[in-house]
Amino acid sequence: MPIPVSDPAVASLPLVFHQGKATVDRDPQVLASRLAQHYSLLDFAPRRGWERNFLHRSSSAAAGDLILTCGYTSPIQGQIGERAGTGSINICFAGRASYESEGQRVEIHGGKPIFFAPGHAYRYTVDHFNGLAFDIDLQRLRSTAAAMAGFGISERRFQPDLAMVRAIGQTSERSASLMRMLRQAFALVDDSALEASGTLAHLAVDDLIYRLLALLLFPRLATLLEQQRHEAPLSRGRILEELIAWIEAHLDRPIQLTELEQRSGYSRRHLQAAFQQRYGCGPIQWIRRQRLERARQALLQPLGGETVSAIAARSGFRNLAVFSRDFHAAYGLRPSDLLREGRRHGAASG
Repeated sequence: MPIPVSDPAVASLPLVFHQGKATVDRDPQVLASRLAQHYSLLDFAPRRGWERNFLHRSSSAAAGDLILTCGYTSPIQGQIGERAGTGSINICFAGRASYESEGQRVEIHGGKPIFFAPGHAYRYTVDHFNGLAFDIDLQRLRSTAAAMAGFGISERRFQPDLAMVRAIGQTSERSASLMRMLRQAFALVDDSALEASGTLAHLAVDDLIYRLLALLLFPRLATLLEQQRHEAPLSRGRILEELIAWIEAHLDRPIQLTELEQRSGYSRRHLQAAFQQRYGCGPIQWIRRQRLERARQALLQPLGGETVSAIAARSGFRNLAVFSRDFHAAYGLRPSDLLREGRRHGAASG
């Protein structure tokens, strides 16, 4: 039976991802119980006149630490409680919604599609709505903005932009482009081939989403990025030296690109360019080379009774098979052969 909506185009609009996997709810109480497991849900109900025709069609997907939920809903209303340190993001692709929080009232629609609440409680009233909702870590958002802005930029500089509930509109070609990129990032989770192969987890889609949100939510970031382009090469060289020294002191544990960005204050693009210019490879490739060289030296001068597995772990490798494969590719011999040579040399020297 067709759903009686005032705007059928909103209800029929395809979801951002998992179009064929969406869950359909017609009982608002069942849906409210499920939502309460993930949100500080204080109130949820169909709007008056829509109790019999209630329809909620949605699907959720993980992107790193983010849980994204896209869907369509018939008119609803409710309230979300305060959540310190957690920001709410609602994005409208079709339809309309209004929000009230701490005396402010904002509305989102096609021309002003993003609602942001920095942990504040809010009430919402939603018309027919097709869009997407998820929570973000406000600390990670500030850290992302600071890393993008450059060395020496404190996260505190972005705190004022997290003080109020607001709606973000497509006020310029730049903001419209960022929002298009944001939607494309969401669509990546719909690629079943990438998901099945495990490639999706390595694309760091959540990092991309945080970067795009930082550019949209922090107006001053664009100015800081422009200043970053003209930084003195000497300053960059010093920062890179300090980063390399830190990496060498922590080769025994996992090191992610995001961590290198946060420690250096430089974006992933700048780090890739700096390492490529100096070493002819990216930072992760350089780290792997350093670990292999550290392992080679340890195999030639092993501690008493130390095994290949122990040396691999001490050099930052968590998978012995991967270590053996990469070591053989780099040096043309097996780690176990070099360890035997190191023991013979040690015995002869003793």
